Amino acid sequence: MARLAHPAGEQGIAQGISSFGALQIISNNASMTPEQIVEGSLPGQIFGWQLYVQNDRKKSEAMLARINRMTDKFKFICLTLDAPVGGKREDDERYTDVGASLPIPSSVKSDGPQRPGGGGVGQQLFWGTAADLTWKDTLTWLAKHTSLPIVLKGLQTHEDAYLAAQHAPQVKAIILSNHGGRALDTAPPAVHTLLEIRKYCPEVFSRLEVWVDGGIKRGTDVVKALCLGAKAVGVGRAALFGLGAGGAEGVQRTFEILKGETETCMRLLGAGKISELGSQHINSRAVERDIYDGSARLDKLGLWEKARL
Repeated sequence: MARLAHPAGEQGIAQGISSFGALQIISNNASMTPEQIVEGSLPGQIFGWQLYVQNDRKKSEAMLARINRMTDKFKFICLTLDAPVGGKREDDERYTDVGASLPIPSSVKSDGPQRPGGGGVGQQLFWGTAADLTWKDTLTWLAKHTSLPIVLKGLQTHEDAYLAAQHAPQVKAIILSNHGGRALDTAPPAVHTLLEIRKYCPEVFSRLEVWVDGGIKRGTDVVKALCLGAKAVGVGRAALFGLGAGGAEGVQRTFEILKGETETCMRLLGAGKISELGSQHINSRAVERDIYDGSARLDKLGLWEKARL
């Protein structure tokens, strides 16, 4: 709902990041249509469509068909897993009147039971979102409706990362995310899950790409994630802050700052290129004491693969 920050909306974000080679993942809950957002984007600029699967699967299938017709811009489907229901967003609930008057995207409108009043923007947008996704059925359903690669967003355990790797090459990447910390209170940050994967199933990194979303506020945060094996990081709030402050130019300035901080950090580490970054550049011991420390709970002898759970 980027137009809550600035009239330029998601298209303003697309314009602001265009000169940085950054890709944009557009939410199913965007305040503009996908056609409007990609209009005027640069040749080769990459977008992904973030799908919130609806209880009425026909609505999601219609949206997938729409995205399938724009594969010159949309290169993957990002399946949202970290928000099957709306979380308890107390700050959001204080602005119930805003949520009640907010226009809901047609892609998430439901002809079924009446959408409840109150609860803020989040509760309004999550109404109609399916909470019954499974490894067995959902990826098979997606394969019937799109040939685009799948990126799974919202993994918060090493077990799920390991399972996701069994579904390569349909699943090309996973995004470690706790939905910005707004879905489940005290859920682990993405960097904890990243460290879990390194500890219990590092082979995941060779099967698919691991992206990190959440807590990326400075260039040093970008470098830390890359040092720990992430291939990309997601920036949400920072882009919206830039958009709210100055539209597309504000987004551009935000990314200029992030790019400059990242380059400065790498120079001071003596790393000339991203491929040179590694665990030798970071001390994660203070964080490792807070990550899961039980049994790996992984059957690496083939049971999960055979069951295709």
